[in-house]
Amino acid sequence: MTPPNVAIYDWIRKGLDFKGRSSRSDYWWPRLLVVTVNLVLMFLFFTGLGAEKSQILLEWLTAGTRSLEDLDIGPLPSLSLFALIFAIVFGVLTFIPDLSVSWRRFHDMDKPGWFHLVFFGLSGFIMLAPIVEYVWLSFPGTAGDNRYGSDPRSLWDDPGP
Repeated sequence: MTPPNVAIYDWIRKGLDFKGRSSRSDYWWPRLLVVTVNLVLMFLFFTGLGAEKSQILLEWLTAGTRSLEDLDIGPLPSLSLFALIFAIVFGVLTFIPDLSVSWRRFHDMDKPGWFHLVFFGLSGFIMLAPIVEYVWLSFPGTAGDNRYGSDPRSLWDDPGP
């Protein structure tokens, strides 16, 4: 298993590399980082809004209307604005590395990387598509070398005494 610090470092370092393979831990440690950062930012956003404005926003989101005229929460407080801007910047900065590690994760299972693009496209129409992809990416990759490169787990396997 790749240690968390190495997996996150490789996620950043190989952010533009779509060749080769990534192990499950190379994929899941950055996922955990991204989800944690996004949850903290969401907490900060709603904390900055306060209970009343948060309730108005949640009702607007669940109502099905997408007209901004119907949303009356006034100007965003500075904490909410900071969290929103940081979330957008974080999302832009992590989009390509996320795409790259998912691409390499499919390679580890001896599948073409563009499968991730199929799931990404389907996620806009079918809510279960990301869950199906996460479950699929939870399975181990092919043991040993495959057409995309050598087994990434061989770097961390303990050869024993």
